[in-house]
Amino acid sequence: MTETPQQHGKEQKAQVQDYFSRTAESYVASFEHRQGDDLSRLIELGAWNTQQSALDVATGGGHTALAVAPHVARVTVTDLTPQMLAKAREFLLAQGVTNAQFQVADAEQLPFADETFDRVTCRIAPHHFPNVALAVKEAA
Repeated sequence: MTETPQQHGKEQKAQVQDYFSRTAESYVASFEHRQGDDLSRLIELGAWNTQQSALDVATGGGHTALAVAPHVARVTVTDLTPQMLAKAREFLLAQGVTNAQFQVADAEQLPFADETFDRVTCRIAPHHFPNVALAVKEAA
């Protein structure tokens, strides 16, 4: 029997959750994810406003949310994997971030009303999404 795209997507998400639930702590400490020209360019080109809100989709270790937090009133930090989100939360709070909210969320089915956020970020994660186009549409 042939697997449907929906079945494949559910299976891929389960694999992602399994992997990142086991590796969350090392991911938070990862130098590759913690820094990078892409992260500094995101902040440089973001046209940020401290009156706005941001959504960080598939935050991983929370590094993008950490970079964005000083530039917005509120950043909502999401990840599909509860254990990863918990480690990102610990990391951000340890860094003194006070304007973050945390929500387990699937990038392809975000639990927020349209136009809730002024800015949306997603860094080093879309290759984990079964349907990248759907995730982009959901965030738009």
